[in-house]
Amino acid sequence: MQSRIENTMKQFECVFPAQVKDRQGNNIIFDPANNASHRRLLDHKIKEFKTGNPDAADAVLDFIDQDRHVAVLVDRSVSSVEGSGNRREIRLSASQSTPSAGAKVQAMYEQKYPGFKLTQFHPYEGRAVIEKLSPAQSTARGLLANALNIDPWQVSVKETLEGGWECVLDHTIIYTPSKYDEKVQEACQQIGHLGWWFEANAKTGVIIIHPGEPASFQPAHEYPLSQLGTAQQQALTPFGVLLPQAGGLEYKPAVIDWQESSFLLLGGEGGTGKTVALNAILAGLIAQHVDLSVIDLDNKSTDFYWLRPWVTPHHWGCESIVQAAGVLNLLVEEIEHGERAKVWKENGWQSWYMIPDWAKQQYPIHVVVIDEFSSLVDTASVCKSIPNSEKTPPAVIEQTFTGQAEYDIKTKTLRLLRTARAQGYRLILASQTVNDRSGLGPTTRDLFGHRIVMGPNPSDSLVNGVFHDPKHMPNVPANILDEGVSKGVGRAELAGERGQVFKTYWAGTNTQSDTEIYGRTLTNLIGLPEDINETRYLDTLRHHGPDNPPDGEYMRYLTERISLPYEQALASDGILALLREALYESQTTFSANSSTSENDTSNHENDSVPVQDAGSGAQLMDAEQLAKLLSQG
Repeated sequence: MQSRIENTMKQFECVFPAQVKDRQGNNIIFDPANNASHRRLLDHKIKEFKTGNPDAADAVLDFIDQDRHVAVLVDRSVSSVEGSGNRREIRLSASQSTPSAGAKVQAMYEQKYPGFKLTQFHPYEGRAVIEKLSPAQSTARGLLANALNIDPWQVSVKETLEGGWECVLDHTIIYTPSKYDEKVQEACQQIGHLGWWFEANAKTGVIIIHPGEPASFQPAHEYPLSQLGTAQQQALTPFGVLLPQAGGLEYKPAVIDWQESSFLLLGGEGGTGKTVALNAILAGLIAQHVDLSVIDLDNKSTDFYWLRPWVTPHHWGCESIVQAAGVLNLLVEEIEHGERAKVWKENGWQSWYMIPDWAKQQYPIHVVVIDEFSSLVDTASVCKSIPNSEKTPPAVIEQTFTGQAEYDIKTKTLRLLRTARAQGYRLILASQTVNDRSGLGPTTRDLFGHRIVMGPNPSDSLVNGVFHDPKHMPNVPANILDEGVSKGVGRAELAGERGQVFKTYWAGTNTQSDTEIYGRTLTNLIGLPEDINETRYLDTLRHHGPDNPPDGEYMRYLTERISLPYEQALASDGILALLREALYESQTTFSANSSTSENDTSNHENDSVPVQDAGSGAQLMDAEQLAKLLSQG
């Protein structure tokens, strides 16, 4: 098919002399293309030519024909269109050759040539292209352009053999994954449906949109027990699988890179699989022969009974709030003033991963697990003065005592986050609530590089509390809930990576729990301490019922061998020790007063006995006297 040219541009010729005289009066060749003074003379002559030729008023110099001694002027106020097929080239006029003219050029030529779309616009080159696009092609282009917030002519699309689209961005568009990925994924689903996905090459500006079906999880993803203890897991701990971009694609592992960050914040409401996720992470860590500290509520610590053989002696802080505080107090003391601190200072070490192998053996990674943090610190309050045990009821002193212990937990956790990383400490903090009131304000949360929220539909407050960038976290797809495979599902914002949906590994079977599998596997892999009886320990992992109770004696032994002694925990904080002494004295005093009161037959119903509160100095009333007054009202 022959091409045709429409709207030919106007050309004009301004004649200039072949020779001119120089300053000495000699004739020389007039060369405006290479001689600046001659060019100025030509510009003046062109100006005179336009004055005498009004039609050339908008013409500009196109080229100089030295052989013919003419300057060719072109009026580009009239553009030209070349071609007669489904693709046509446009030579833009001068007024159209600006970046801001794209919309006008689009409107002009798409109206003049129905069915054609502006597909290229190059104002600096003075050219553009219009083409006929199929309805599907036009729709895909428009949706993608809208997602990227660019003009439609800045992206070209053509169908691929698999039924998707190959999209090429104009060279002026720089593709930034963090800026565009989420929006392009939404466009993929609008172009196709849920399950369509894309691959983007930021260097080439090419986006391939693939058709696909919705991604999902299996009912359970088996824990890769064969990987436990391998060298590559020294700094990398897999704990589940990531949701693929589409159904049928490979499941990739969800992995915590401890070199990127030593601290993990794990949020999860009851029943969302928080403990299962913790167990999967801890199994991988224990297999690396780490030191281990565990802090938890007494009534929740049974979740971690399976790992007691590998807890460092005196680092089980789960039997009372005082012992929980004591473990953290001793950890901070060791980090700041202990043997590790001295060795690190003497050698100038800045990262555990860079120290010699002998030092790694002598000072292994130390994992600190704090579970149910919000409940451990919900009444945290610093004691500013020791209450008078003769005037303050035991209940008031006990409240102050508990508040001080919880204050230790809260402040020492923050201290660990700020100082422990370089010495090879890793902190995993789990909580059902994450906000200022639960002791996890922005200052503390910002220190966690890894953040996980368990559950397919967690509360907004939990999501906003845990994640650094909740607006860009992907949602758990509805089909995962509909298919009944949401158990163990969560979202992770891991250091150095974008947010991902994942599902936790499950190590259990129909007859054995995950903790039993972990315990037996680790026993075979790394062994047990010499003072642990393998048979009796493994028996504690089995399911026990009313007719087959666990070995209570050995259960107590497993805890006592690692629990921090209560008196040692008290000694870790001088204020706690003083408060405990005041509590004993108050109990003795008020017990004696109670005995005297029982033998006193006089009427004291209208008496009020003020006592000083342990922390604030406010005057409080004895509880018994207050009850009498209230009963009279």
